[in-house]
Amino acid sequence: MDYCNYETIMKAKDSCVFVTKFCSGELINFTKMHYCDFSEKIVLTLIVFLIISIFCFRLISTTSSEYLSTSLTIISETLNFSQNLAGITFLAMGNGAPDIISSIVASGIKTKDRNMDFSLSALLGGSVLITTLVFSLVVYYGNKVKVRKLLFLRDIIFFIISIVILLCFSYVGQVKLWHSIAYLSIYVL
Repeated sequence: MDYCNYETIMKAKDSCVFVTKFCSGELINFTKMHYCDFSEKIVLTLIVFLIISIFCFRLISTTSSEYLSTSLTIISETLNFSQNLAGITFLAMGNGAPDIISSIVASGIKTKDRNMDFSLSALLGGSVLITTLVFSLVVYYGNKVKVRKLLFLRDIIFFIISIVILLCFSYVGQVKLWHSIAYLSIYVL
């Protein structure tokens, strides 16, 4: 009974002792915080987690503004890249690397049903968040942000095509090498 999930925690006689013994956290053990420190009070847990999330988003925003944007500008000017090309290459790699790594790790985790569900839903959820909330906030708060209609339409069309292909792969239930190559060719286009 050393697997840390909701069912095993609820079956334990003392959830705090179980969580302390079997559920680890890298930097902050949120599970232990919820079951031990907050005595399973969901409202208190949500408030603290919301404050931590806001702090993390602010930290990422400041770091991106101070370091990533400046570095990206210098690299693209040195290589004579357009802003669009720099955005779909360097910025996309910097932004997507953690998602790719976590998806690879998540796809290796064995679950009862499938081992890819979490990986695909995390990527899909992240892409929807970026294309809706983040883009809206950038346009709203950005100073003099101008969006070229044709380029924006191109990106949205390819995003929709990618989602449709992903749904087809999910329906078939398997991904072969040629599927991956075809999916990667969307990026090349």
